This record gives sequence, structure tokens and C-alpha cells, in this order.
Amino acid sequence: MKGADYKLDIALSLRSRRVLHKIMEENPWFSNILRNSDTYQEAEEEISHYCMSLLKKSPEAIKYYNGEVSGRKAYKRLRWKDLGLIRMLDYITHSGLQLEDPNQGGKIITNQPIKLIWEAVHNKRGGARYAFFQDMMHLLRQISGKLENVRPTREKVEKWMDSYLCGLDGRIIKFHEINKKRILEILIEKMDKGEMSHPRFTFDESMNDEQKMERAMEWWEDHTFHLSFAIRDPELINEMLSYSLEEKQMVIMRDAQAKGIPFFVTPYYLSLLNVYAPDFAVGSDLAIRDYIFYSRELVEEFGNISAWEKEDIVEAGKPNAAGWILPTDENVHRRYPFVAILIPDNMGRACGGLCASCQRMYDFQRGSLNFQLDKLKPTERWSEKLVKIMDYFEQDSQLRDILITGGDALMASDKSLKKVLDAVYDMAVRKKEANKKRPDGKKYAELLRVRLGTRLPVYLPQRVNDGLIEVLREFKEKAKKIGIKQFVIQTHFESPLELTPASEKAVRKLLSAGWMVTNQLVFTVSASRRGHTS
Repeated sequence: MKGADYKLDIALSLRSRRVLHKIMEENPWFSNILRNSDTYQEAEEEISHYCMSLLKKSPEAIKYYNGEVSGRKAYKRLRWKDLGLIRMLDYITHSGLQLEDPNQGGKIITNQPIKLIWEAVHNKRGGARYAFFQDMMHLLRQISGKLENVRPTREKVEKWMDSYLCGLDGRIIKFHEINKKRILEILIEKMDKGEMSHPRFTFDESMNDEQKMERAMEWWEDHTFHLSFAIRDPELINEMLSYSLEEKQMVIMRDAQAKGIPFFVTPYYLSLLNVYAPDFAVGSDLAIRDYIFYSRELVEEFGNISAWEKEDIVEAGKPNAAGWILPTDENVHRRYPFVAILIPDNMGRACGGLCASCQRMYDFQRGSLNFQLDKLKPTERWSEKLVKIMDYFEQDSQLRDILITGGDALMASDKSLKKVLDAVYDMAVRKKEANKKRPDGKKYAELLRVRLGTRLPVYLPQRVNDGLIEVLREFKEKAKKIGIKQFVIQTHFESPLELTPASEKAVRKLLSAGWMVTNQLVFTVSASRRGHTS
């Protein structure tokens, strides 16, 4: 394990000192305690006494804090000020708590917020960052009543939303078409030079440039074209973007490549980035860029990333962190009694692109998820494992919900996906039949929901073709007859710019198969801007 997370000899930044000055100026009681305390422990004690004296004025709040009442109703009775006081008291109650951060190489994170601000006041140091002081300033404003909890009106939210461009905006559609043509021109040139090729996508020798572009435009509607010509190299990404990337970003990307972090960006998704954006569109693609371009922190940590969910660490024959003994070490993830995640051994172990914030970066690091598409085709061994997994599900007395994901569930071929869905259906039928022989009180839970986790409606909407829709429709029609009630496509739209005519068409087709489409937003910094994803 590495040492403590904050170095007390680090001086405060100028921005941090400015916010600290505001904190002290706005909160005389807080300022007096910090300045007159000889140690941070003394400051903690005095701040705790002050906050408790205020909290005791609210009977509901003190009962909640002491654990005499709990639950949603009790929580909703608390005042905004009470919530601030409870948070400050929790800081102090848990002062000194140490937690190991596996994503920082076992670094020990120590919870000592009052110590940090005490050091800042007395020694102008402490290692706390600007964001810490910002957060503390707003917490104290919440306690003092200067910061009110005002729910924005519908009109205000819509105004925030309108400040972000959508991929269905006619102006943006034109930009995307320009990007598409530029990318295809580069691909055609590289194919002519023999630098890129694929046996399924070739030009006739007699074709001129215009005819080649017409053919390439046809290929654009084929999802296998985008997979075959996905950009896997940072230099080529920059070329596709007219060499518009900053050198700082290119250095990070080159370092990422040297570290072994894969790149995989489809021509379609790359066409959503603004290269020469007019003033009204500047910065509108930030959430998309954050998904494609890696951070310095990720590059430095790659190779030492631990599973971001403890339950993902599986050893044969041993229970995972949630207590589940799983049938295989890479195909089933389990945390909750009613839900199981199934990751098939097929093309679903890849994605339409590697998200920089991917929750399964640990699996890409160890190679269980990858972009070696030719090597991800199902084998005979997968057929055997699938039987074993379905037996495991059949003997589970609590399972009601199966999420088929990856990677990306829709990266699998129609045939491979149908095989998995048919296996799930057959398992559910056997379980239902077995329940008829079990007495009341001994019956097993039956399957109620099947979900497919995918980002392909965003990364590669061309994948949602008639063949896929037929597989989904056929499964739903027979599965609903045995009591399965919910059929869900769970996707990840991160930016309104990702909602394009192609993705809209894909979503409508999925809905036509009778499946619900839900969106699970990943709260990256750029996607969390006010109104961005409302």
C-alpha cells in the first residue's frame, strides 16, 4: 500500500486561497473556530458542538441523525439546512476513516476534511484542491441559509436544454454529412494505395472517383463496413479529423497506444465530431470527445486497474464479494439476488467503440474483452459453457432478471444472439415446468425480464437491421407466452448530438420489435453540465 493521499506540505493554489477567503468572510462562526483552534481535532469538536446545537432545534432532524427514524418519508421531512448540518457532522464522525483505493494502486484515502481546511487556514497548505474548497463553500452556504434548494421551473430547464445542439438539427446534419464525405475520401485514398483493405469491400478497376464515392456511400449503411474500417490508431484518428487535435492530446493518445490501451472508433461515430465548427457549435461535441479521447490519469493507471466492482473479481469455486459462486469466471456477474449479468463468448465481447470511461476497462486490460473481432466468433466450448450457465440459472431460486451484455450484446451476430436468447427461453420453460411439481412455498422465482445492454444505437446504428429485429420480435412473441413480461434494450446516449437520423431510425426499429428502449446515462463531467442531457 502507498502512503496517505494528501501531502500537507503542498501549498494552496491561488484559486483555492480565493475561495477560502470567501468561506472565512461569509461564515464568522466557522472562521473563529478555525483560527482559535490549536489543533484540527479541537476544531472538529467545536464545529460538531455548533452544528449539533442547530440540529437540536429541529426534532425531526435530530431523530433522523440519531437513527430513531429512517426511510424516505423521514428523509423528505428534513429541511435543506438540516441536510447540510448532517453532512458536516458526518464529516467529523468519520474523520480519520481510511479506505484503500484499488484504482490508485492501493493508495490510502483518509477522510479528514476539517484537517485539510484547518491546515489551509493556519499554514496556507494541506494539499486540498480547488474543488474541495468550492464544495465546502456551498455546504456552509447551505447551513447558513444563503444557498436555497430551489427546484428549477420547466421553462428554465428547457432553456438550459436549448443551449445544447441536437444531432437532428438541420445545421448539424449538414456538418455530419461534410464529415462523412471527408472520412470516406480518406478511406478511399488509403484503399487505392493498399494501406487499408477488406475482401468484402472493393472497388472495380474501371471506377472513377465519383463512382467510388457512390459505392462507399452505399457501404456506409452496412454496419460491417464500419467494423472493418474502424480506426485503431491515434495518428489515423487525427488525420480523419483533418489534423485538428492538439499536440497535448496526441501525446496522451500515443502514450495510451504504447501502454496497450486499444483504440476502436467507427467511421460513423467519428463523423459526429465537429472539426471546423462555427461559433454556435463550438464545444457542443465535448461529451462525445470525452468518450473517444483518453485522459492522462487513465493512461497512467492502465495496467494496474482493479475491477471497478468488487463482484467482478471471480475465482473458480470461491464466492465473489457478494457471496455468489458462479458457473464460469468470465461469463456471469452477480451482485443482487434477483439479477444476473450474462456475457456470452461471442462478438458481444467487443464493442462498437471503447468508451474512455468504460466500467469494464479492467476486462479490456486483462483481455477478456477486446477488439480482435475475428477471434471472437463462438466456439464449441461456448456451446458447452452456455449449457452450464443455463443449468445454473435454472437451479437459482431467486433469479428474475437477466441482463445480456458484454462488451455489447448487439455486437453478436443475429445467429449468435438468437442462440443465447433461445437458451434463455428454454431455461425459463424448464424452470416453469419444474415449478408445477414444487409445493407452495418451495417454488422458484421465474424469469420476468430480459435486457440487452448495448451502445450500438449510438456507436453503430446501422447494426439495427431487419435480421436483428426479426430475432428480437420472435423471442418476445414466444417468451411473453411463458410469463416473461419485460423486454428491454438498455443503451447509453451521452449527448444530444448522438441523436441523429440514423440513431433515431434504429431506436424506432427496436421499438417496432416490441422491446422497450431505456437510456442509462454515464455521468461524465461534460455530460453532467446543466441541461445537457435533460
